[in-house]
Amino acid sequence: MEQQQINQAVSAGCGCDSLRAFPAPQTPGQQTPGQAPGQQIGPGFGPGPGFGPGPGFGPGPFPPFPGPGPFPPFPGPGPFPPFPGPGPGPFPPFPGGQRFVTVFINGGRQFPWLTRNYNIPHRFGMTVRQALTSTGAVQFGLGGQIVSVGGVFTGPGSNIQTTVRLNGRVLPPGLLNTQVQPGNFISLELSRFF
Repeated sequence: MEQQQINQAVSAGCGCDSLRAFPAPQTPGQQTPGQAPGQQIGPGFGPGPGFGPGPGFGPGPFPPFPGPGPFPPFPGPGPFPPFPGPGPGPFPPFPGGQRFVTVFINGGRQFPWLTRNYNIPHRFGMTVRQALTSTGAVQFGLGGQIVSVGGVFTGPGSNIQTTVRLNGRVLPPGLLNTQVQPGNFISLELSRFF
């Protein structure tokens, strides 16, 4: 005598009064479409190959996957040219051969909002004073001294000291008319003394 399977109908649960059919549970030893003989689907009890340490879970076993390789050796991102050392460079080439002077304003801990780098297009005969003025942040007084940096008063009577360096060397206030060359680095440091 054959065992007859009955599909159970259950409410779909979405409020549309429709029914959803579920397949009847399998009886032991019954084979379903797509199932190999002796293979049991799901976490089972009994014979059948499968995944993991126990029998009967999943469609496996599968042959080992050969993978996408082997790959040729990767050459890497290098070689790189030697690093020129400390300083503002190297700069990429600019159209028309135009070269720049870098001005770095360092506000330090007291004025961090002033810290910024400026690339000023070089002009023949340009001086340190002209490069600093070209940033738009540095203003000079009638006596030639720096009186304001980014709106911060640094002139006579303030407790803020400015230090100008050209290519890392301190430049006294009397030498601000020194001419600069393309690629020179000018730094202006602000510090408060008490």
